[in-house]
Amino acid sequence: MKRVLMLSSFVLLLPVLSPAAAFAQQPKSDQAAATALFYDARTQMQKGNFAAACPKLEESLRLDYGIGTEFNLADCNEHLGKTATAWSGFLNVAAAAKAANQGAREKVARERARALEARLPKMIIEVPAPPAGIEVKRDGVVVGAAAWGTAVPVDPGAHKILVTATGKERWETTVSASDNNTTRVTVPRDLPNAAMAAAPVQTTKPATVAPVTPAVTAPATPVRENENPPQESFPEPVVEHSNPQRTVGWVVAGAGLVGLGVGAGFGINALQKRSQSNSHCNGDLCDGTGVKLRDDSIKSGNISTITSIGGGVALVGGIILLATAPNNEERKATTAKKVVPSVNVAANGGGISLEGVFQ
Repeated sequence: MKRVLMLSSFVLLLPVLSPAAAFAQQPKSDQAAATALFYDARTQMQKGNFAAACPKLEESLRLDYGIGTEFNLADCNEHLGKTATAWSGFLNVAAAAKAANQGAREKVARERARALEARLPKMIIEVPAPPAGIEVKRDGVVVGAAAWGTAVPVDPGAHKILVTATGKERWETTVSASDNNTTRVTVPRDLPNAAMAAAPVQTTKPATVAPVTPAVTAPATPVRENENPPQESFPEPVVEHSNPQRTVGWVVAGAGLVGLGVGAGFGINALQKRSQSNSHCNGDLCDGTGVKLRDDSIKSGNISTITSIGGGVALVGGIILLATAPNNEERKATTAKKVVPSVNVAANGGGISLEGVFQ
C-alpha cells in the first residue's frame, strides 16, 4: 500500500512503515479503512477544509501507522494553528524516517519542525506549596510533578488549568497562550478547605423500646466537574507574561559591549602595527614590510572605528530599551497593550541603525 504525500512543488510516494515492535500488524480491513480515510482527508486538505481533514488523518493513523499519514496530520494541524501539536508531529515523523533509513524525508520533517520552533507558545505551571493528593491538569491532561516549573510548548489559544487536592476545594483558571510568548501560571499556596460535612444526625426511639442509636454522619458532598464552586472563595490566579522589550534591551546592550570590546582590540592592533612599521620606514618612505604593516594598521583602525561606533550606539539603544521597559505594576495596569520590539541593525561603513516599534 502506498500513500501520496504532496509537498509544495513535488510529490513523494510514501509506503506504509513495515510492522515493527512498536506497531502491531493491523487486519486488512483496518488498512483498507485507513487508506480510504487518508485519501478523503487529502481531498479535504486540497479544498482548504483542514478542520474536517485532521480528524480523518488521526483515525487513519490509529488504524494503520504510516509516515506519510503522520506527516500530513502534522501539516494539517499547522494549518489549523496548532503549532505545538504540529511541531511534535514533525519530530515524530523525523524519528520514524530516521529509523527507516529515509534520510530525505527525515530532512524535510526536521526543517518543518525547525521552522515552527521560533513561534511556539510555552507555558510554565508552578506549584510552590503542593498539598497532599494534588493533581494538576491542563486541558484535561494530567501534568506530572516533574513538569512543574518547566516551559512546555502548547498550542496558541485558551487553556484550562484545573487543580484538585485531598480535602481542598478545586481551583481552576483559564489562560491564553500566544505565539513566541511564555505564559506562567502559579497555583495559590493556600487552597481553600473543602466544605465541611453535614452535621451529625441522631435518631431516637421511645424510651420503652431501645436506647438512642449511634449518630450517623452524612458523607461530604462530592464536587462534580461540571459544577462551578463559589468564586469568592478562590484566590486570584497568578498569570505572568514575559517582557519582550526588556529581553531585547539586554540583548542589544550586550551586543553593544561586545562591539566596544572588538573595537578596542582592533584599535590596539592598529597601534602595534604602526609601531612595528617604524623600524622599516624613514618618515613616509618604507620598504615592502613597512608598507604592509602600515596598510594593516590602517585597516585595523578602520575596523576599530566602525565597531566602536556601532557598539556604542547598540549599548545606548539597549540602555534606552531597558530604561523605558514597563515594570510589573505598569504592565498589570496596561494589560491591553502589547509591546512588539523590532530591532534592525545594518552596518555599512561606520554606521549602525536601531529601530523600535511598540504598540
